[in-house]
Amino acid sequence: MNRLFLVVKEQMGNKDVLTLWMNNLLVIYAFLLPISQTIKATVFSFTVLLFIIRGDILKYLKVAFSNQVVRSFIYLFLIYVIGMLWTENLQEGLNVIKSIKYGLYLILFYTIVDGRYINKVISAFILGMLVSELTSYGMIFGIMPWKLQLGEVLFYTAYAVGDPSPFLHHIHYGVALAFVVILLLQKVFFTKETLPLKMFMTLFSITATINIFVTGGRTGYVTFFLLILILSILYLRKFALVLLLIMSLVFMTVYSKSPMFQKKVLQTKENMSKLLKDKPDFNTSIGTRVGLYYYAWEIVKKYPILGVGTGDSMNEIYKLTPKEYISIHAQPHEHNQYLSVLLKFGAVGLLAFFNIFYQIFRYKQKDRELRFIQVFVTLAIGIAIMTTQFNLRFFMPLWIVMLAVTLISRERKTIQNIELNDKKQTFEIIGVGALFSISSLLYQLL
Repeated sequence: MNRLFLVVKEQMGNKDVLTLWMNNLLVIYAFLLPISQTIKATVFSFTVLLFIIRGDILKYLKVAFSNQVVRSFIYLFLIYVIGMLWTENLQEGLNVIKSIKYGLYLILFYTIVDGRYINKVISAFILGMLVSELTSYGMIFGIMPWKLQLGEVLFYTAYAVGDPSPFLHHIHYGVALAFVVILLLQKVFFTKETLPLKMFMTLFSITATINIFVTGGRTGYVTFFLLILILSILYLRKFALVLLLIMSLVFMTVYSKSPMFQKKVLQTKENMSKLLKDKPDFNTSIGTRVGLYYYAWEIVKKYPILGVGTGDSMNEIYKLTPKEYISIHAQPHEHNQYLSVLLKFGAVGLLAFFNIFYQIFRYKQKDRELRFIQVFVTLAIGIAIMTTQFNLRFFMPLWIVMLAVTLISRERKTIQNIELNDKKQTFEIIGVGALFSISSLLYQLL
């Protein structure tokens, strides 16, 4: 026992060992992004603990702050904190700050990532999405239940019976699938992978595309088509017409074959027709969003520069909205991140928010593959948050993880004196991931 204690003590005093394990944990975190929010949070907590134990915190904070993209997220977070000065609903303001904290994770992830772990992190996320997709198809074909629960432990539940989004809200799941399709197409068209691997990725991209349209998240549909359009025009010019024709064929096929997609298209048409009446109906799905925008704009005109503060935006909307629009009063947020920032912090806050996109799109990344991922994860989230918020447990962490591994070079070495062995690291990652999962399960059961 004493010998084991001495070995652990020695390892915990080795900065390279600690950095190695932080990188291993980041891979596990990326895998868990689309699967388990609870275990993912625990993994992050352990990563923070190792970061503190490693020491030289100020040194690493300076490294992070030297990056303009990292700084842009810090500035936005500070806007949320400063906005507490003129908010009345302090509790809601604190809740909003708590949810926006994910942007600060970039400080930690950016400082620890070793360039040799870039592919591992990206592959882990893709593998996590594959697990999620297989679970979704399992529900569709009756192999898996729509809700899997053991005692008090909920492993997953579909958004609704007939809407097979297992681990994530169907909005998040659809966008995640759209982004994964783009990642896979990038690897198929632009990387030198083996033919069998490219065939597998092609098949995966097809099944992921189908999966988007058998779930009920309309945001995923829109994100997918816009990303494919951008990919075709900017990156696949020779194949753009062919790809767009294929996408048109996909649209017609899924419309005729997917009851969920057909239902959502018809529902959208019906909602829009109700909005065009003399008295618009704001109690439909689309109508609720339009109603939120309508009443929010009245507030923006009143507080254009600094907004209403971190915690007051929805309260102000409720005050203006007639009680007959029950669905608007039932909404917890504005269903649009840009509008949310504008309401809370006015033009000043919106500029700080747009600065994140500006810094990412002007970032100098020589590696074309990493630049591609950097741009498309930003586009995916930028499109998605037109109809939802980015601080709801998935979009922001996804954005942060993908930025962390694409803001650096593959030659960067944060692990200096340890020779990495891919097979050994893979076993370590699987072992620790299994340990976290089993521990979480036992904790919840006991």
